[in-house]
Amino acid sequence: MLSAIRSFMIRFLSPLFLCIAVSCHSGADKVPLVYNEYKFDPMVIEKLPLYDSLASAILKSYNVLQNSIDPNAGYQAFRYMPSTNDTEVFKKLPQEAGPDMHNYFNRIGKDFIYGFDLFKDSTIKIYIRNTPSKTAAVDIVENLSYYPAGANIRKREFPVRDSILNKHWQYWTRFDEQSLF
Repeated sequence: MLSAIRSFMIRFLSPLFLCIAVSCHSGADKVPLVYNEYKFDPMVIEKLPLYDSLASAILKSYNVLQNSIDPNAGYQAFRYMPSTNDTEVFKKLPQEAGPDMHNYFNRIGKDFIYGFDLFKDSTIKIYIRNTPSKTAAVDIVENLSYYPAGANIRKREFPVRDSILNKHWQYWTRFDEQSLF
């Protein structure tokens, strides 16, 4: 009986584990390839004046948004993503803050924004899109960061690629190996 189980494991499970191990390893090798082939989306850059207007609207509502944050929450930023299922993310804006921001979200378009974070230091992270690579098991996560003071824009390191667009804006993309589950 024991030899039958052992034989089953060797014949059927070993190849399965080998395939999983190979696919995991090959995905890690693909990240640099996708990273090197990536081109920033010129449409995002063309929409920079709209993102600028959105950033102004967000900063105009800074106090309202910051007052909505639970001081005991681990993530100390106002995170707004209207289409998320995450329970710790705001899906609606406070009434006093909403109309201008909704207008800019609509004008920017759902393919170019799905949320934002407003941090205590007034920097803003705009979530553009998260898409799988067409050539490898890699997720491409695009963001814009807005620095109102025009300082402290840090150069990002692999597996993140960045482009400083002007003294306030950085367009950056993270490349993540897709997980099995």
